[in-house]
Amino acid sequence: MCASLSGLITLEELHQRVLKGRGKFAQDVSQDDLTRAIKKLKSLGNGFSMIPVGGTYLVQSVPAELNMDHTVVLQLAEKKGFVTVSEIRSSLTWETERAKHVLEHLLKEGLAWLDTQASGEPQYWLPALFSELYSRDVSPEEASQLVP
Repeated sequence: MCASLSGLITLEELHQRVLKGRGKFAQDVSQDDLTRAIKKLKSLGNGFSMIPVGGTYLVQSVPAELNMDHTVVLQLAEKKGFVTVSEIRSSLTWETERAKHVLEHLLKEGLAWLDTQASGEPQYWLPALFSELYSRDVSPEEASQLVP
C-alpha cells in the first residue's frame, strides 16, 4: 500500500523514498533539504505544502484546501491512524456538525477512508499516517490499547 495515494505522506517516508530512488552513488539528501525544496515549490503556487502533525510533518502533494480544523483533526488522528466523530467532539469540544463537515472534506479530498464496519461508530482512517504509526516501536500493551 502506498500512503501517498491520498496526496499526503510523512516527511520521513518521503525522505526514504527519495534516498531509495537516487541510488547509492548519488549525493545524500537530508530531510532539511526536502523541507527547503518543498517551501520553494510552495512559492510557485498550489501544490506542495507541509502540515505539522505531532513531532513530524505530512507533505501534501496535491492541491487541497486544508484549514486549521482539518490540521487539528490530522493531529488528533496521529496516535491511532484514525479518528471518530465522538473523539473529535470530546477532545476538541466541537459540535457534531463541525466534526462531520471536516471529516467529509477529508473524505472528498481522498485524504481519509471511512470504515463503517468498525465496532461502535464509523472510523475515519488517514492513510498518510499508516507508515508513521506502524514503523515505530509499539509495546504489546500499547498495541492492545490502539486496536478496539
